[in-house]
Amino acid sequence: MKNKNILKQKRKIFSFFSYLRDRKKIKYNRVLPLNEYLSNRWEKANYLQWGEGSNCYDNVYVFGDVQVGENTFVGPFCILDGGGGLRIGKFCSISAGVQIYTHNSVQWSHQGGGSLEYAPVVIEDYCYIGPNSVISMGVTIGKGAIVGACSFVNKNVPPYTKVAGCPARIISTNIGGNMKDINPLVCGGGGFLKSPSPLVA
Repeated sequence: MKNKNILKQKRKIFSFFSYLRDRKKIKYNRVLPLNEYLSNRWEKANYLQWGEGSNCYDNVYVFGDVQVGENTFVGPFCILDGGGGLRIGKFCSISAGVQIYTHNSVQWSHQGGGSLEYAPVVIEDYCYIGPNSVISMGVTIGKGAIVGACSFVNKNVPPYTKVAGCPARIISTNIGGNMKDINPLVCGGGGFLKSPSPLVA
């Protein structure tokens, strides 16, 4: 009898998750990890006291002092290290797998101890950070800048500049001098950050 009850409860749980998955697939044409069906990206951002309209996947790691402006998107599997202070502006898109560090443990490891180095990172308004990029401590990424996928950014990026590579190098400058040019790049072409409902997880 006990085993039958356990199996019955398992079926109920699987049925519930199947319902959530089917509903998400039908409504938004997406299939997510199970934990994302039970979380709300806007609620998490609100809990972190980020700006209005910002959202953050449940599997994003957030450490220390991380300040985020309004209508900013933080994709899945990101690491936001605010140990040395991290500020991200409004209408930024932080793509999947981005890692932002405000500390450096190289010297600590190499010398077998000692204190860690810290320096703040600033990402100004209207920036796009491509997937799987790494931003190192002490970097400022200027307004309207674009960082290509899989880049390692260890130097400041001027405003309205496109960089890419490992380490990141300037690809082009004066991009999107008109904000109408830059917004489609930041907002995925359809301005998805303006309307949270299509992205509800």
